[in-house]
Amino acid sequence: MEVKEVVYKIANELNELRPTNIGILNADGTLIASNFTESSHNLISKIVKQYATIPINNYIKQDLPNSNYFLYIYKISTDTFIVCITETQENAVLRKFGQITRDYGSLLLEKLQPTPKKPKRIPEDDRIIAITFSKTGDLGPTAVSWMPKSLDERIVFEIAAKSLLILSAGFDRSIDIQESSSVLPFPQGIGMVYVFSVPDRRARGQAYDAAITVLLPKDYRKALLERLELFEKGARALADKIREGGQPTHLIEQFYEYIALSLNQKVEAFTSPQSQTEIPSDFELKSAMVKEVKRIQVEHPKSLEEDFERRRGRR
Repeated sequence: MEVKEVVYKIANELNELRPTNIGILNADGTLIASNFTESSHNLISKIVKQYATIPINNYIKQDLPNSNYFLYIYKISTDTFIVCITETQENAVLRKFGQITRDYGSLLLEKLQPTPKKPKRIPEDDRIIAITFSKTGDLGPTAVSWMPKSLDERIVFEIAAKSLLILSAGFDRSIDIQESSSVLPFPQGIGMVYVFSVPDRRARGQAYDAAITVLLPKDYRKALLERLELFEKGARALADKIREGGQPTHLIEQFYEYIALSLNQKVEAFTSPQSQTEIPSDFELKSAMVKEVKRIQVEHPKSLEEDFERRRGRR
């Protein structure tokens, strides 16, 4: 059954409710089918997007001023909403919506399921030998995530071992490792290693030692030293995200792109106080924006009436 046929059948089912207007929308607010006026589309799309993550079989109901009609927005599948204006009694409306959900929800989900996006391919940069995140485990140093992906695992292990064993050797093991960075020679090149600890109740001492390593060819020693403060700030931000539960693989990919971008900039740009605040702030601002969007999406009332009641109670 094609999408048009499913939509046509749903429309026929809804005719039993004697609606003045009906519409079927994706959760992102885009219209699949509708007989609403064009001026109403933006408002309906906005409301659907606002409540996009309510559970299936939940609804929003709003009475229309100076009439006996009600607006219903009902979620019938993971990404699909029915919008309907009718004066039919609420229990009859909900029974019909429930039946449509059972009969057509899975069909819509199957037909409208977006094609999975291919993972973003991060281009390899010849100026960067490796960016790695490693940690200590029961069996010693372990490489967790790295870029580029084509790195030989033996080389990745050597980087992890040197990053953790050399820098942690002088610390008192009865206390947590303090965050610190250092420039070290590696067989493959020259590296900045940033060590820190990540709280973990499963680990010995309630935390495990970890390291972020930026490894460049030996010819790039001067470039590394000139950008050292900038790289340290980026590594510190990355360590904070890992502590907060961020996915290391994705974060290392982001950091790899960040280092490549930094190497593209003129050396003089990194010596000015202005640029040393601008570039890291952009890296951190994107993360803050994502967090704010997620925070806004936390509240999802089941109906507008409940939303109005809460607001009235605050006054």
